[in-house]
Amino acid sequence: MARPTSEYLLSRLTQRGDSTAIKSILAVAAQPGMLSMAGGLPAPESFPAEMLRAAMDSVMSRRPSEVLQYAPTEGVSEMRDLVAGLATQTGAPCTRERALVTSGSQQGLDLITRTLVDPGDTVALEDPSYLGAVQTFQQADARLLAVPGDSEGLDTEVLEALLRDGHRPKLVYVVPHFHNPTGAVLSPQRRRHLAELSETYGFVIVEDDPYAELWFDEPRQPSIDVYTDRVVRLMSLSKTMCPGLRVAGMVGPAPVLMAASNVKQCTDLQSNTLGQHLVAETFSDAGFLTGHLTRLRSLYRAKANELESLLFSRIPQLIFGKPRGGLFLWCRLAAELALDARAFAAAAVERGVAVVPGDPFCIRVDGSRYVRLSYATLSSPQLDEATARLAAVCRDALPIRGRGTAKINFRGGDL
Repeated sequence: MARPTSEYLLSRLTQRGDSTAIKSILAVAAQPGMLSMAGGLPAPESFPAEMLRAAMDSVMSRRPSEVLQYAPTEGVSEMRDLVAGLATQTGAPCTRERALVTSGSQQGLDLITRTLVDPGDTVALEDPSYLGAVQTFQQADARLLAVPGDSEGLDTEVLEALLRDGHRPKLVYVVPHFHNPTGAVLSPQRRRHLAELSETYGFVIVEDDPYAELWFDEPRQPSIDVYTDRVVRLMSLSKTMCPGLRVAGMVGPAPVLMAASNVKQCTDLQSNTLGQHLVAETFSDAGFLTGHLTRLRSLYRAKANELESLLFSRIPQLIFGKPRGGLFLWCRLAAELALDARAFAAAAVERGVAVVPGDPFCIRVDGSRYVRLSYATLSSPQLDEATARLAAVCRDALPIRGRGTAKINFRGGDL
């Protein structure tokens, strides 16, 4: 019997990997009345709406034809200068020529994968890791080399042992600050060691760092590119400004960025012109960034502390480390709970709370006893209500005897 036409036409690479998980998370979170602790969405009250409104008035009154027209694939000059300047402030010196504007840092991840990775090439990454990265590498038909991590990030000693055993990754992917999902921070020693390994074994480090400025007590560390020039940095503005504009940056070695620009031209020709001008205009206010980041850190620190306190007092069956920054808690389900992570998530949805089970983030490690919680979007009363509902889920799961596990069905596919 002939296959359905739609299945027959899909390319082999398109069919690789499970690309439904992120869509499923967002679909469940959008259900009416749902309290979402699932997606990594920034708090709406964090958006600099008034600054953007003023920037819109300014750029549209001064040069409307320019900001509404096509722009260079690499990005408008003001935005490229901004990306290079931000990179210089937080790492090695960078110029406009080594800066590429992207449609969100997820596009940057896709572009660098298309630029560097052939089918069958090896990509090393921490396990568990950012779901969007895992999906991107899987769809590129890469071989995933899972490297364990801990609170200090990817274990570079294990990576070195794998390299000595003959593994040759084309690139190594890291989230160095407040890792998604674990919250880990890559230690200075491991940053230097990773840089040394890249020089010895010739791989490129892809540094994806959307949460670096959302620190609570200890300021961010410099980019790994202060130790080696074999680094491509993905520089998101979604968590520190707003995601809706889909404007981000990527910096790295000039030959790699030039090749990535050629790939981008085939993908979307260019990123949002108006959005680039709005971002550049907003950042042109010398006091904007410092004040805005101070407000963000205060906002998310308060939310994280509140959730931490509520979980400690109400749900001792969720075990986690103290949040140091970012948007997430990575929680282990205590052994006495009769639910695995998927069943816990299913029961939570039934009570009107969306959380993410851990296994979609995992490559080889067992994520069946982990859930990721985000404190970013809920208000204080909502955090109180959400944890009360999760506490009820845990009470229902005790004692262990006689209880099975459930399967959660998210719209768009099982998660």
